[in-house]
Amino acid sequence: MNFGKALEEVKKGKGMRLPAWKEDVIIRAQYPDEHSKMTAPYLYVESRFGRVPWKETMIELFSEDWQVVE
Repeated sequence: MNFGKALEEVKKGKGMRLPAWKEDVIIRAQYPDEHSKMTAPYLYVESRFGRVPWKETMIELFSEDWQVVE
């Protein structure tokens, strides 16, 4: 699946990942609320090391093998 289709699922609360990544690496969306310091939605990467903002690469954006996960 391409990035755009996977992103639409992430907006609905799911996660996305590429098959070459370790199993625990997942991209998710964060929607700030009135208690958040951030004011706009953003994507973050979740892994065994914690959660950090995701900085995509062109290779990732143009990949056609995104997987959607719960």
